[in-house]
Amino acid sequence: MHKLPTHTRNALIVTEKLQKAGIPIPIQQKIGTFAVAWGLFESNLERAVWALKKENVRGNRPSTDKTSAHSWVATLAEGSDELSITANEVLNIAAIAAKDLMNYRHSLFHGYLISLGGTAWFIRNPSLNGEKRNRKVGDAHIEENLIDLAIDAAWLLFSVVIAITRDNNLTTNIKEIESFESEVRRIKNTTNELINIAALMNHEKY
Repeated sequence: MHKLPTHTRNALIVTEKLQKAGIPIPIQQKIGTFAVAWGLFESNLERAVWALKKENVRGNRPSTDKTSAHSWVATLAEGSDELSITANEVLNIAAIAAKDLMNYRHSLFHGYLISLGGTAWFIRNPSLNGEKRNRKVGDAHIEENLIDLAIDAAWLLFSVVIAITRDNNLTTNIKEIESFESEVRRIKNTTNELINIAALMNHEKY
């Protein structure tokens, strides 16, 4: 049998180690899918900010160069005076969902891996050594259904920002943006569930 390259063999070993730590291979794959979907949303969100602010970036340094995705989400929430009331409401609700999903994403990608009883989750800004922190604690549970919720929400947010930037003309995109109204309301509920899952899992009705 053909010998695998060292890096490929090591990658398989890491995959197996993560599985033993409580992250099954299908979950690892879904985390990767979520990472890509979120990346598509965040990168295109920057272009949506330019459109909403009517910013001409050709030959200029974009205002977004010195800001973060947090501020881009805030701009998304503000909408534009060129859009309808409904379209702006869609963007505002999408921004609320994006803020919650961003918190989940940060906990997942920047948190400590906690493995207990064959399951795993990630926790961000914990006080593992009794330290005091100003940053809020966050957690990311990675049960398959929850990752599916995150993937679904990230892809919808990506679709919304693409609708903003299509044809480089906000006014011609109003109907398409409005068409997401029911869907952004749906993911607003699911993304809120993602960041409050620890409390929900202790609730008798969950």
